[in-house]
Amino acid sequence: MRVDKMIGNANLDTRRNIKRNAKKGALVINGDIVKDTSTQVDPNVDEVFYMGEFVEYFENIYIMMNKPQSYISSTYDIDPTVVDILDDFYKTLDLSIAGRLDKDTRGLLILSTDGNFIHKITSPNSNIEKTYEVETRDLIDESLVEEFLQGVYIAEDNYQARPAKLKIIDDKKAIVKVTEGKFHLVKRLFSNLGNEVVELKRIAIGELRLDPFLNEGDYRELNEKELALFTN
Repeated sequence: MRVDKMIGNANLDTRRNIKRNAKKGALVINGDIVKDTSTQVDPNVDEVFYMGEFVEYFENIYIMMNKPQSYISSTYDIDPTVVDILDDFYKTLDLSIAGRLDKDTRGLLILSTDGNFIHKITSPNSNIEKTYEVETRDLIDESLVEEFLQGVYIAEDNYQARPAKLKIIDDKKAIVKVTEGKFHLVKRLFSNLGNEVVELKRIAIGELRLDPFLNEGDYRELNEKELALFTN
């Protein structure tokens, strides 16, 4: 792997700074000063020092969290964020969030150090469905099923939403599947059709479902079988 990626994964510096500092002699591989940050290294064999600090290599981290209400889906904010829930080890990592949830929305959240993985999940071009449990203020009219499929017009943004899937479970409960991550999208789909979402929980991203054994505020790393759901 590239040595700048190894250093970046260890959260020691940005790639821009790594390149700049390497030219000043801050990068040492197996005892030799190296100024080319694209140099390939084997983390299990080569000894790398950056700015005098030994670089410990680890694989990318992939975390599933059952996000509780009242937490911001951000890595930094004056209000409590989902990162505040994590153990100290994870807090030191350069984590990004795949598909943020509103402060009052609960459910499945994915955090990772793998930027390509995050991009794949969040990009509309990937067409990865995000599945939500919804509870509304008023009765859900059956006509909304077709309205969602046609793509709801979001008046406040003058925007035509992508087609979405709506499955009515009960008078005021439904399952919604969307393939884009616009701000407050699910809430806006209903509000622009005359209803209001009062409870919202994400239960799946693609084929990855929220672990039913994870209580709100709990998290764990994804296993290989779960990661493979996004590699096809």
